[in-house]
Amino acid sequence: MYDLERRISGDWIDLREAGKDQYTLIEHLGMSSQALETLAEELRRAVEEGLIEYKGMILRRTFITLEAVQFQSVRFEELRAREQPLKDLVFVILLQRLLCSGVIPLPNSKVGETLAAEDIEVNAVLADVRNRIKRDPNFQKHPFVKNIFVQLAIYQKEKKKMGELLPTIKADKRDVFRANFGATFRHIFDSIKKNYLDILNEEEARRMEKESKQDLLYRVPLKDLSPFLATQAQAICRLCSTLSFAREDKYKTRAVLVNLYKQRDDYLKRVENEQRVYRTLCAEIGLIGNSDCPPRLNNRLRDELIRVLERVSKVEETP
Repeated sequence: MYDLERRISGDWIDLREAGKDQYTLIEHLGMSSQALETLAEELRRAVEEGLIEYKGMILRRTFITLEAVQFQSVRFEELRAREQPLKDLVFVILLQRLLCSGVIPLPNSKVGETLAAEDIEVNAVLADVRNRIKRDPNFQKHPFVKNIFVQLAIYQKEKKKMGELLPTIKADKRDVFRANFGATFRHIFDSIKKNYLDILNEEEARRMEKESKQDLLYRVPLKDLSPFLATQAQAICRLCSTLSFAREDKYKTRAVLVNLYKQRDDYLKRVENEQRVYRTLCAEIGLIGNSDCPPRLNNRLRDELIRVLERVSKVEETP
């Protein structure tokens, strides 16, 4: 049917163009903050098989409705009830594609609580550094640690000098004398704190790098998944457009829907094959024999999509 194919083609072209970034896609589909939060919750409930579980669930529910059409009159309200979940599914797939293609950046590892210089006591810094040296004598060779002890030696020297000179200073000039040495001491303490913060920041950077290397999303070549997701999204968009067309046109509806049901296995296979693609990605990083890698990647992608949905839902909130 020419009109149906034109509808399918037009819907996909519009969706593909809107799918170049998440915000245009959300606007195109008219998704509210509440809808995004609900979608995040639905993904969160897919605890056994992650994204594949969610995608398969939406498709199976659709084909249960289509199966019933073969034996009873078409109930258009049931067709309408299946359209929004399919639109949500296309949205999730395109959002996943944006994530895999790098348009939506992966998050940095969770940054630990950072300290400000004013929150640090110099005595606490010195105590921590000395304890670390007791546990690992090589720690005293660290450049920042050396700087701390250089500044400590300067402080001790200046403090001794102040004590020696103070008795020779006239009473009316001692406040200025102490203020001058106080400024020197503050400069020394600031330097000690800065070097200590540099140590902590360096350690935090190493921790974040280690976590990133352990995260499958950073290890596997996610961009290789993008073509598969584009094809998957186009197929689901076709299914949704056909349902909408059948409901709105109401001409030869049963024939259209019966023919659609005959394609059930092909549609379900498009989701099931995602697991195969995950296995290929795992194999590319040397985890071909690790049966745990594909399901972990599947769940990790689900978790990241939940994070993205929660973030964009806040942007879509009405002020």
